[in-house]
Amino acid sequence: MQRRSWLATIILASASATAHAGTFDPNGDFSFDPAAVVTFGFEEAPPQSATGVKLVHAGDAVDGASYWNVNVDQNSVDVSIALPSTDASYVARVFARTNRLLAEIDVSYPKDGGSPATQAHFYPSGTVTSDGWYELVTNPFSVQGSRKPTAVFSVYANGADVDALEVVPSGAYRAAVACSPPVDPACGPHAFCESGWCRDGNPLVPPLPPPSQRGDVIGYFRARWQNYFGGRFSRVTYLPNATATLDGLYDAPDAWTFWNGVTTSIHRLHDWHTTVNAPFSFGGRGLLPVCFVEGDADLSHGAAPKDPNYYDVLVSHVGPAGTDLKPGDRLVAVNGMHPIAFVESLDALDWGMWRADDPDTHAEAVERMSSVIRRWATNITVMHCDSSNDTCAAPQTIAVADLPVDDGSYTYPYCDHRPLYHLGANGPNPVTHNSYNGPFYGVVDESQPGENIYGMVWNDAYLDNSGNAYQPAYDELTANADAVVLDHRLGNGGDVPGATYLTSPWRAEATIAANTPFDLTIGTFDSWTSNLGQQLYQDYLPNDPYPVGSASPHTNVPVALLLARDGSASDWFPLGMQGSGPNVRLFGRHTAGAFSSYFVFDYYDNWTWRIASGDLLMPDGSTHLGTGVPTDEEIVPLQSDLMHGRDTAYLRALDWIRTCTTCRQ
Repeated sequence: MQRRSWLATIILASASATAHAGTFDPNGDFSFDPAAVVTFGFEEAPPQSATGVKLVHAGDAVDGASYWNVNVDQNSVDVSIALPSTDASYVARVFARTNRLLAEIDVSYPKDGGSPATQAHFYPSGTVTSDGWYELVTNPFSVQGSRKPTAVFSVYANGADVDALEVVPSGAYRAAVACSPPVDPACGPHAFCESGWCRDGNPLVPPLPPPSQRGDVIGYFRARWQNYFGGRFSRVTYLPNATATLDGLYDAPDAWTFWNGVTTSIHRLHDWHTTVNAPFSFGGRGLLPVCFVEGDADLSHGAAPKDPNYYDVLVSHVGPAGTDLKPGDRLVAVNGMHPIAFVESLDALDWGMWRADDPDTHAEAVERMSSVIRRWATNITVMHCDSSNDTCAAPQTIAVADLPVDDGSYTYPYCDHRPLYHLGANGPNPVTHNSYNGPFYGVVDESQPGENIYGMVWNDAYLDNSGNAYQPAYDELTANADAVVLDHRLGNGGDVPGATYLTSPWRAEATIAANTPFDLTIGTFDSWTSNLGQQLYQDYLPNDPYPVGSASPHTNVPVALLLARDGSASDWFPLGMQGSGPNVRLFGRHTAGAFSSYFVFDYYDNWTWRIASGDLLMPDGSTHLGTGVPTDEEIVPLQSDLMHGRDTAYLRALDWIRTCTTCRQ
């Protein structure tokens, strides 16, 4: 082996500068820690099932004469490891080289009613060798060895080398404790309550930056929030709260408190494009194959009055098994709170938290309701309704722990804010509600002879070099339809060309706004005037306009656009349709107000976060981020309609199409 030295480097979230796996002697030869309970030198050939992994014989291995080169895109490479049968706490270390290596240890237990599976994730420690190997390390993780768990070391990489894995006892064993979510003092430090168990957060996140480096790490995030985040409204309204959260982390006592605090800060930017992709997740206790929508519980306000700040939360559709809820039933409360307020209170717990820019938009919270209930609710209060006599029973509180447990046969429908599709065999599967393979289009079920009312159901507004997925649908609609219902109640966004194209058949061409650059943030949005806005609109209009419509639109065809949960380019599209003429009308909920784009940042272990940047400039110098596109008719599903299989917004759109006297001129 060639002579090797090692050194410590300062990187984001580095551990102690002296931490390194095993030891190197003066000649650069490596030895595992004598206390290690697991050592693996990657000397043997990988499993035959490990496609994309090869054994490399080379003199520069960390341990022995070989290492593995891992080049896998999807499935991990798994190595079973045998841990002692004692209850203990461990730290794991491994070396990697050439590229980024994502690694974790997963520990699972027999289904005996005891504590649940756990996982420990590897992050750079800051230690590297002179020939390019860098160390990855976990924080301490506890294993209940007396229950004979199964432990697996898993790696993912696109062309990285891996060598010298060891697992070493470290710290005191921490027994799993049952808890009552969302917050239970029984969990103690660096732990959180999820799905009925206290979870040690430290093994999930990078090491706690030492005090000498903590200010640099906090400064890294603060600079990105300050320099990249937002437009005019979001910087004024949300940025101060987010940066204050960062500033509270200087004295964080442990890794989980620190890194969960960073994630909480991201959530408090309160932006549709600003999200976190967590490298870890835990399953729920009682499973809930139910989709909810914002609605009007018109049959049950006597027993449970309407909240002054939120719409009611109603069942839209359910899976075929696993719940006694049905369309039209009402979710009155979660843990005694209005369901939307409960979901939005979890910004320091739920790494998947997702918010609209417009503070009055809450469809994102309703969409996440089922998964959030499974993880952080103790109880739910529901009202069951009877369609035979249009009545609802008194509110009933149910413990989440008593909800049915999935036996492996449940179907979980996608929550796409559409109770029905109205396209018969041409529509998405009405059981799974998988509306992602669209667009779906054709004559609607309710079209009477001679009406030629067509519909289109789809979820994005995106054009790329592979072709125009919307053109076949639009060709048929423009050739054959005398009226159109565009169902975009799940709008996942896309790009400006996609939004432009979707407006093109239905309105006259115009340029209605200008997009700002990504980096127009600090120093511009923070000292805004309408005169500056007008000047910037003129400056950016030549290169970043938002054009809509076409030179030969079908303005004699009435077009009803249905909206519910729409953001990004799915904000831009309805903005381009709004007010375009008497033949176009918008129905449903106003959009998210996400008139920006975003930067993507990432760290180890598939932990990524997106930061919104930019705004949409209007000709009068105003900006649009933070203000959703209002519909012409704000309309949500009625409880009395859902329980009878009726689609409130759709039926109102049909009524307008049939009675509008100016739409066909």
